[in-house]
Amino acid sequence: MARVLIVDDNQAMVEALSIVVSARGHDALTALSGEEALRLVASEMLDVVLLDLTMPGIDGFETLDRLRTMPEGKDLPVLIITALDEEDLEDRVAKAGGNALLRKPVDVNRLADQIEVHTATTG
Repeated sequence: MARVLIVDDNQAMVEALSIVVSARGHDALTALSGEEALRLVASEMLDVVLLDLTMPGIDGFETLDRLRTMPEGKDLPVLIITALDEEDLEDRVAKAGGNALLRKPVDVNRLADQIEVHTATTG
């Protein structure tokens, strides 16, 4: 069982992803902002983060950048979940330190597979 942090400013998306994560036997923690996510990364033992890119305040890229400077977040797998459809997005996510890119609407089987892949050694 993995501890999964879900970060998205859309409450409905957070709830939907929480249901999927919990149904797969994992613990779901949630944050509605990048700032809240960083506080949770610092205070909770996590196995993987699901991170939206488009959020008010600090966006997903800034959240990821800050997370990677934290001892607790340096090696934490981060799966980017976004509705953005930019041509170079996969490259930008990889360069920023994201471990995978999943597009909305999220394929729940692919999401579950990615959580398993990225928690195989941690969770």
